[in-house]
Amino acid sequence: GLNKNSKNELTILEEQIALASEYNELILVHTPHLEDKLKGTKLIMDAIKRNGNIDPGRVLIDHVEEHTVEIVLDQGFWAGMTLYPDTKCTPQRAVDILEMYGNERLWMNSAGDWGPSDPLSVPKACNEMARRGHTQAEIEKVSFRNPKTFLSQCSKFKVDG
Repeated sequence: GLNKNSKNELTILEEQIALASEYNELILVHTPHLEDKLKGTKLIMDAIKRNGNIDPGRVLIDHVEEHTVEIVLDQGFWAGMTLYPDTKCTPQRAVDILEMYGNERLWMNSAGDWGPSDPLSVPKACNEMARRGHTQAEIEKVSFRNPKTFLSQCSKFKVDG
């Protein structure tokens, strides 16, 4: 993915996209943690489209937020919301996004990285969904079924349930 939206990063991303196309692999791509995340997200999607051989249904654009999720979904990509306790996409914001855009091709994940993070963010978002009246089936769709559906496009991915 991209971090600073630089030309060098874009060149490497295009090479990685070409490899994924050549070997028919799924793509999970990181969007930048910048004030201009929208620009980086558009650069990523344009690079994937330029390849010409990539089905957007085999690509997850990760770290979407309120201002990027719609364009990602509208172009047929999967959208991942990485949840953090205080910054970026909180569990509450993730549920807001689900309520605005639905739960098709959208999933939640958590992080355990160098900043404030909470690996229990997804269960907390599920609790928030239940508190707001979402059904168990809706909660399971974004927390388990959607990731399973996306990842099951890879023959090496196996999970029961």
